[in-house]
Amino acid sequence: MLKAAGIFLIFLAGTGIGFSKSMEFTRREQELRNFLQIAAYLKGAVRCGNSSLPEAFLETAGKMEGTYRDFLMCVSASMKDAQGRPFGSIFRDCAEKILTETALSIEEKETVFSFGGRLGHLDREMQIRQIEVFEMELSEALENLKKELPEKKKLCRSMGILGGILLGVLLW
Repeated sequence: MLKAAGIFLIFLAGTGIGFSKSMEFTRREQELRNFLQIAAYLKGAVRCGNSSLPEAFLETAGKMEGTYRDFLMCVSASMKDAQGRPFGSIFRDCAEKILTETALSIEEKETVFSFGGRLGHLDREMQIRQIEVFEMELSEALENLKKELPEKKKLCRSMGILGGILLGVLLW
């Protein structure tokens, strides 16, 4: 009886791991959507609000929640106290410090981190163009992820269940 309960728990653990990995893909999709939203807010603040970058990041922070708000506020505050540091390094430092627990892939993280290096030292029109390029890159990554998402999520869930069953059978 105790052995059967242990095997059942192993099966549940394997299934849980598979579903957890599947949820990570969903989280990754949502994080890409959040960065697209940030880009749209920044573009609006720079274009329509005629805001400087520190002001644009602060305005955008007011519209976001959680980690994204903290990140944007960090960038805004660091820009005000820049003391000659380039914007790219400020942006990357804040991103590496605050956005450590993201589900983004390495390529997606690099896209986000490099965005600051392209944005900081340009005039208003070039900043808007760079934000648009960032939006296009994120949209492309999101479309690629959407194509793969159902298949990968199903594979993760199936492998978790199968792994739980195989471990249970081996231990029986």
